[in-house]
Amino acid sequence: MATTFVSPMSRRRLLQGAAGFAALPMLTKLANAAPAQALSFIGWPFAPQAVEENVGVFRKLYDENVNYELITGDYQAVAETKLTGGQTYDMMYISEFRIARWHAANWIRDLEGLEGVEDIKAALLPVSLESLTLPNGKLGALPYYVGHYCFVYNEEHLQKAGLGVPDSWEALIDACRKLKKDGISDAPYNGAWGRNWPELSWSLFSSWYSEGAQVFDEKEELVPDAAFRKVLETYRMLYKDGLVTADIMTQPNEGVPSYSSGRHTFQLMHDYNQKVVNDPKVSKVAGKIRNALMPGANHATLAWTEGYAMGAQPVDVERTWNLLRFSGGKAKDGEYHVIKRWALEFGLSSAYSEVMADPEVVEDFKKWRDLDTTRKQLQLAKSRKIAKSIWFPEWDAFMMQRAQEYIRGGLSTDQLIDELVAKVSELKKVYQ
Repeated sequence: MATTFVSPMSRRRLLQGAAGFAALPMLTKLANAAPAQALSFIGWPFAPQAVEENVGVFRKLYDENVNYELITGDYQAVAETKLTGGQTYDMMYISEFRIARWHAANWIRDLEGLEGVEDIKAALLPVSLESLTLPNGKLGALPYYVGHYCFVYNEEHLQKAGLGVPDSWEALIDACRKLKKDGISDAPYNGAWGRNWPELSWSLFSSWYSEGAQVFDEKEELVPDAAFRKVLETYRMLYKDGLVTADIMTQPNEGVPSYSSGRHTFQLMHDYNQKVVNDPKVSKVAGKIRNALMPGANHATLAWTEGYAMGAQPVDVERTWNLLRFSGGKAKDGEYHVIKRWALEFGLSSAYSEVMADPEVVEDFKKWRDLDTTRKQLQLAKSRKIAKSIWFPEWDAFMMQRAQEYIRGGLSTDQLIDELVAKVSELKKVYQ
C-alpha cells in the first residue's frame, strides 16, 4: 500500500512560485490561447475509466480537446512533486487540506469573478463551501464530492450476541470483547488505519470530533485535552487487546474488502463505502450492514469536500472554467453529468442539495444506508479548519506515522502528545 510522505519543504520553496508568477502575462491574455490546444487534467486513482468516459462526454458536448492523466500511487505527494518541479495543469483534483497550500505556491488560482461563481457558492452545502474556501475568503475549487466518516455495524452479529448498537467508545469496547468471547468475531472492530492520506488521519479526526475534542484551537495550537487522549488510548486498547486484526495498518483499500468478508462487526468508513459493503456482487455481508451515529460524547464526525482546482496558468480560462463546471457543477445543458454519475454508480454524496434531492439519487441511496441517520450525521459533522494552514499536510503525515507507532505500544500517550505539539511548533517556524 502506498503511504503518505510529504518531504519537508521550506516556506521559501513552497512560495517561490509567487515571484515567477508575477512576471507571467495576465490570465486574460492567456485566454487567447488557440482552442485547438488541449486542456490538461490530472486525477487520482479512483475509477479512472469512468473519469476518461466523463472527459469524453465533455469533449463531445463542448467540441473540446482534453488530455486526462492518471496519477498513480499517492496522488497528493506525486502531484506536489510535479508542481514543485514546474509542471503546470489546467485542472486537477485537489483535497481540501491542499487547497490553501497549493494556492500559496501559485500552483492554482481562485475562482472569484468567473461566470456564475456566485450562484455556485449559494448552491453549495455550508460545510462544503467552508472546505473549498481559501483563508482569504475566496473560492478555491469546485466540489468533486462531499464525504464524511460514518459508523457501521453488522446487524446479524449484534443479534447473535444480544447486543444493541454502542453509542459510546466504552460501550464499543465492551461489545467488541463480548463478540470475541462468544466466538462471533475474532476481530470485531475494523477501520482504515494505514498512513495513506484518507485513512488513519480521517479516522482519528472523526473519532476526536465524536468525543468532543477540539484538536486545534483558533491560534492553530494542538489541544491535547481529555477527549483527545481518550480517543488515542481507545485505539491503542483495540489493538493491544486483539480486537482488531494484526494487519489493520496495512490492509488494502481502506479495510473495506476485509469488512466485506463478514469477519468484523464494526467499522468507521467513508460514507460512500456503505454502497460497496452492501453490494452482493462484492460483499458477503450485503444487506446486513447498517449505519448509526458515531459513538462518542456528542456523535460528531469529520466531513470533507474534495474538489477540482484551476491551475494558475491555464491555456484558456474560459475553456478551463467550462471543464471545471462540467466536472464540479452543471454543464451548459443544465445537467449534473459527472456529479450525478458519481452518486448513482459509486455512492458519492454531492455538495449540492439539488442533486441530493434528486428522486433517482434518493431512491438509490436508501437501498444501502439509512438516509435519516446520514442526514443527522451530516448535521453534526465538522470540517477541519486547520487544513487551511499550509504546514498542516506535513504535520498530518507525521501524526499518522507516530500514531501508528503509539498504537503498537512504542511510546506513551504523553510522549506522543509531546511529539505532536513540538511538530506544530517546528513547522510553524519553518513556514513563517
